Amino acid sequence: MQRLSGENEEILQLFILAAACIGAILTTIFSLTHGIFEVFSFLYILPIILCVYFYPKRAVFFTLAISLTYIGQIYLLGSANTSMIAAATAWFAIFMIIGVVASSYANRMHDERIRVRNILENSQDGILCFDRESLTILELNGKFSRWLRYDTEELIGSELSQIWCDSAERERFVAGIRKNGKDTSETEGLFRAKDGTILRFVLSVILVSKNRVFCSIVDITGSKIVDEEIRRTLEDLEAQVKARTAHLERINEDLRREILEQRQYEQTLLPAQADENRARGGEEK
Repeated sequence: MQRLSGENEEILQLFILAAACIGAILTTIFSLTHGIFEVFSFLYILPIILCVYFYPKRAVFFTLAISLTYIGQIYLLGSANTSMIAAATAWFAIFMIIGVVASSYANRMHDERIRVRNILENSQDGILCFDRESLTILELNGKFSRWLRYDTEELIGSELSQIWCDSAERERFVAGIRKNGKDTSETEGLFRAKDGTILRFVLSVILVSKNRVFCSIVDITGSKIVDEEIRRTLEDLEAQVKARTAHLERINEDLRREILEQRQYEQTLLPAQADENRARGGEEK
């Protein structure tokens, strides 16, 4: 499902909030002019909750405004009914309590969310958040998306399999999370960038909250390439050493053979010369 842009989402929120306010006000006018006094007060809770959800920083002022609108209608259209005015005053207090308490809680949640998001965005590692059951990508920071050559919005809502190309590694990692949660061991995974480049990352689970899994990701593609080059260099050196050693062994063997042949020749030649010398000596006598 395609996400709304920030501007369109803002317009939609304003439309929903305005519709809830207009509905509550028109229903109040209709109820007061037709003698219905039991239901319309509850309708003001909805716009207060919506404002707390959409605009927590402005919820208290909005609650005050909508509550004054409510009690003003009671004074204008309530025919000076003292019991109705007393009930409206009580409802005014209830609305303000709901708005203040809910706004305070929502602001704390909003500030915490902003703090966490700032930490994630400024992290030196890549951050990935996905749904544990559906394996849908929920969030990722800019560093991780840049590694994959994607815009962040392109991946949100996509399947994890779109970027994690090794299904066996992926299923083993997810199975470990479902079984052990945060205690899942680090996993190396092969990921596919937007341009088709294969990258190798190390994934570490840092938080499992309900069905949300937050992972810290380190790019080890470069170090793997360096390791492979070092390994190949060492293998080449080892092969060269073995070849040189074999060559030296052959030379040594040839030298030994020549020495042995020389010795055999000398052992054959020297006795013959000795016999010849003795024979010459006998003739001279």
